[in-house]
Amino acid sequence: MQNIQVQSIASFCSTFLGTAVRIPCEVLKQRLQAGIFDNVGEAIMGTWQQDGLRGFFRGTGATLCREIPFYVAGMGLYAESKKVVHQLLGRDLEPWETIAVGALSGGLAAVVTTPFDVMKTRMMTSKGRSVSMSIVAFSILRREGPLGLFKGAVPRFFWIAPLGAMNFAGYELARKAMDKSEDQTAEQFSQKKLASSGQVSEK
Repeated sequence: MQNIQVQSIASFCSTFLGTAVRIPCEVLKQRLQAGIFDNVGEAIMGTWQQDGLRGFFRGTGATLCREIPFYVAGMGLYAESKKVVHQLLGRDLEPWETIAVGALSGGLAAVVTTPFDVMKTRMMTSKGRSVSMSIVAFSILRREGPLGLFKGAVPRFFWIAPLGAMNFAGYELARKAMDKSEDQTAEQFSQKKLASSGQVSEK
């Protein structure tokens, strides 16, 4: 399996699990920021009284539709962009170049997934009955047009880009450290094998 496919599958699995655990906190945060509740205790009790346990998972579908493509697309964009830049330069990327590619990849992935972020926020902060993602999408398109789905795209780009730079820089450092460790282990194994072969031949 190609490296980029392995990275995409790993991103999908980790994002799915992490997002599912984080959604209740995101719901409470959005409602507090929107001024629906005054404090965390009130937000917890109000959400429970209004929707029960389901209320803490309102907007789950939109959140997953935002997070999973964001991380999978971000990783794919980063891997392909790094490959293109490497071919253009004819050498390995400098650390600052890796950071720049990571920032751009993260920012572009953020812009592409902005519609799901908008829908997620509307679903989490809406009062009354929970509505489906498709209804929210059609409502935005009808009232605000296609650009309504991209509200906040520019701030989202500049907010996510630095995170993308740090994430991918950290990823590269960890990958290089693991590769170095694997090379050292393989070299030690090879030396032990040669030493063992030498002892056998002497006998």
